[in-house]
Amino acid sequence: MVYLIIGNGPAGISAIESIRQLDDQGKIIVVSKENNQPYSRIMTPEYMTGEVEEENLFFKGNDFYAHYNVETRLGKIVKDILPEQSMVILNDGEKIAYDKLLIASGSRPVIPSWVNLDIKGVFTLWDKVDSERIKHHLSEVKKAVIVGGGLVGLQMARALTAYGINVTIIEKMNRLMPLQLDETASDMVKQILVKNGIRVFLDTEVVSLETENQEIRGVKTKETDIPADLVLFSIGVRPNLDMVHDTSLELDRGLLVNEYQQTNLVNIYAAGDISQAFCQITGERSLRALWPCAIQQGKVAGTNMAGGEERYQGSIPMNSFQLFGLSVLSFGQIEAKDGVEERIIRYPASGSYQKLFLKEDKLLGLIFIGDIQQAGLLFHKHGKPLQEGYIGNIPLVDVENVYL
Repeated sequence: MVYLIIGNGPAGISAIESIRQLDDQGKIIVVSKENNQPYSRIMTPEYMTGEVEEENLFFKGNDFYAHYNVETRLGKIVKDILPEQSMVILNDGEKIAYDKLLIASGSRPVIPSWVNLDIKGVFTLWDKVDSERIKHHLSEVKKAVIVGGGLVGLQMARALTAYGINVTIIEKMNRLMPLQLDETASDMVKQILVKNGIRVFLDTEVVSLETENQEIRGVKTKETDIPADLVLFSIGVRPNLDMVHDTSLELDRGLLVNEYQQTNLVNIYAAGDISQAFCQITGERSLRALWPCAIQQGKVAGTNMAGGEERYQGSIPMNSFQLFGLSVLSFGQIEAKDGVEERIIRYPASGSYQKLFLKEDKLLGLIFIGDIQQAGLLFHKHGKPLQEGYIGNIPLVDVENVYL
């Protein structure tokens, strides 16, 4: 049996471990565009500024592939997938036949069509190579603009501020992290950013770059010009689908899979950012570019590829991070619609913000800022009724008993 895995991120690595639990004899081949061992992409902002050393970036050791008896094609790109021949062709012309294929090729940053990344000082930050390119440029930087107020943008802002750079965040929507936070939570995040010297522009769109001699000088919005000698774009990601467009694999926004992480072709599986899998929130198949989802999907795919049987239970979107000492966590549905009610446990004046989203007393989602100690317990209660009068160890107090 030949297992071919495209991608060495969390989904691919999780699949390798699952395959080897069931099959210690089959050949496993990994093809990856990146020429290094698996690393944590979430740590790239800290690696960029030197807060994290290279050896601490990797989540698997140098001996991982040898330990699991895996052949590697690192620094290689899959140019074509030929499902009818059960074969892929690499960019160097090598042909690799497979019995089972896992596509876990991840995603790439969304870049506006008018942005030229060849301009000195203009970057995206998505992988280790991006981090190293930016790192080599930082000694020349005094002012940075981050376009995009999502999680990656906020992490970059914190890292650059710690490096001593003046940072401005520009977000097109009316709040930071609009898919993960409500207005109150977003405002608390904005306040901690401003307190630490970061300028934040909301409802603001960058329309062009200002350059001189192919070097960045700033950005232009509809309202004003903002000087900068570093501009980082962080406005979202899209799955790496180039290799599958001319195949018979079923596509929507990503590769469509069933509960076994199996595509419409029985010997081809998909996992991670590229996989459009079942979502517990919507009941539909959705893309979730989240580390925990990638690990679980890879585990399910690997198990089923090796002859086991495991179903993916569905994704629950969750984000958790710290920003200048402020803990932020949200998961599940964070909109009060279709019969979903909001219940606020703690208000910002108390130093923390805790808000639940319930339907028929079942927990569908939450937003916690500051004190997040009970969030882990509550995550495991997703979709289940809560004990009357309590959330974990937290009494469900009346509004008049909380700090308004």
